[in-house]
Amino acid sequence: MNNDQGKTVGLQIGGTVGPNDRVGMHVPMPTASGIGVKVQVGDELNNAIKEVGDSVPNDHPKALEIRQLVNDILTEKDRDSKVQRIQRLVMIGAGITQIAVGISKITKLLGY
Repeated sequence: MNNDQGKTVGLQIGGTVGPNDRVGMHVPMPTASGIGVKVQVGDELNNAIKEVGDSVPNDHPKALEIRQLVNDILTEKDRDSKVQRIQRLVMIGAGITQIAVGISKITKLLGY
């Protein structure tokens, strides 16, 4: 591997990433077929999602997109659509350190 290309590293709160590295998100998947994670879509998850929307800095390039997505999630009535939007929020927000605490709460509530 050419060192100029960097390497893919997992997101580590408080860790460091080199200028050529890419931040990825590791999501462990069930190893046996038919086993999944049941997501409880309730107040605790909604509060963590709201926290993400409130904590994203105004000057961040993704701020408007994140806040719109947070609003869409909080008003979504269909459970499956809500979970899909939450997963999208997690993927968008995974590399933004200012909202890392809120994203980590959401991923824990999603069972990751």
